[in-house]
Amino acid sequence: MLEEAVFISGAGQRIGLHLAKRFVQQGTFPVVFTYRTRHAAVDELESLGATGIQVDFSEDRSVEELLALMEMEVKSLRAVIHNASLWANDAMIEKEPSLYADMFRLHVEVPYRLNLALQPYLKSARSPLKDIISLSDSSAAHSNGDYAAYLASKAALQAMGRNFAQKFAPDIKVNDIAPGLILFHSDDSEAYKQRRLAHSSLGVEPGPDVIWQAVQYLMNSPYTTGVSLPVDGGRRSPL
Repeated sequence: MLEEAVFISGAGQRIGLHLAKRFVQQGTFPVVFTYRTRHAAVDELESLGATGIQVDFSEDRSVEELLALMEMEVKSLRAVIHNASLWANDAMIEKEPSLYADMFRLHVEVPYRLNLALQPYLKSARSPLKDIISLSDSSAAHSNGDYAAYLASKAALQAMGRNFAQKFAPDIKVNDIAPGLILFHSDDSEAYKQRRLAHSSLGVEPGPDVIWQAVQYLMNSPYTTGVSLPVDGGRRSPL
């Protein structure tokens, strides 16, 4: 049974994968993570000692199945990190309407249910500091008519965090990280990269370690709860 573990949803790729690896390298807390599709990065994480649970949150009983497996693996949690995410613009949703419900399920319903279900695990931790951290999007503070549903779901995630911060105080801190551009995809064009870089004051692709640094700040701060921390290089404009 794992004690004082860190739970990360959607850690099979990109930012979630980086966070899981950094926690494993740090060696302070065991890592439990979810992934949707098994691939080489998941195998690598498990070989490093992390505990992976395959789950598709778009399925109706996914949360119940996850919790049943965690009950067999985990005794207490130091932190819960809601990283699993789905990106879709409104044009994509028009062609595939189920994406709307999938985004709100993943960004709002699943974190809501996990916060409630995992609260006893967090309260059981010996550490005086216990954290829930969500990853939203700095664009949720802006307006963009092409991403109305996506940005609404991320704004709802931020609002939910503020309310849980009050609900769970003073035992558990609840915060949000709102990333901007962090990491390009390998197939992004040079023109797209330049447009995105121009959206921030610093104009750089920082890489995922800036999110790790933000997570460390929130986990180690005894006096920060109910905030959404922008990590966006000084956002000038929305998506």
